[in-house]
Amino acid sequence: MKKLFILPALLVLIQCSPTPVQQDLINYINVEMPKVATLESEALEAYESISGANYQNDSTMYYTITETVLPKYEEFYALLKDIKPATEDVNQLHAKYLQAAEDQLQAFKLILDAIEKQDPQIIIAANKDLAEGRALLTTWRASLDSACAKHQVVFTSDEEK
Repeated sequence: MKKLFILPALLVLIQCSPTPVQQDLINYINVEMPKVATLESEALEAYESISGANYQNDSTMYYTITETVLPKYEEFYALLKDIKPATEDVNQLHAKYLQAAEDQLQAFKLILDAIEKQDPQIIIAANKDLAEGRALLTTWRASLDSACAKHQVVFTSDEEK
């Protein structure tokens, strides 16, 4: 999975005195999203370690999703839902992230169901949810970049320094 949705520690620069949307974007990027990024990253890394080319068997996948992926992702999703942007612009942006996370959470649950029932049709549905979640995350990131440009908020990650 691509990791475009994880924002490393960011330095946000703005010109002049900030508008409410600028302040909200800065808070969203620098304060709110870092609170949830580690949990999301840990859950997705655990899933990646047992899926795709790393797949070993159903029991390993089931155990890892049950014991690591789902608990971490559910905690991440609960914290993500607690983020309440102050402006409509950032709230709409955040709604995309919430939908993406919900799609992925549903997919992880479907994978468990598919393994329990040994039903390949459920795996197809789970893979569709994962793909939809990834697509929404790509859209979210493009929207974030667009909102930052529109509101003259420039951010650079530690990796770019």
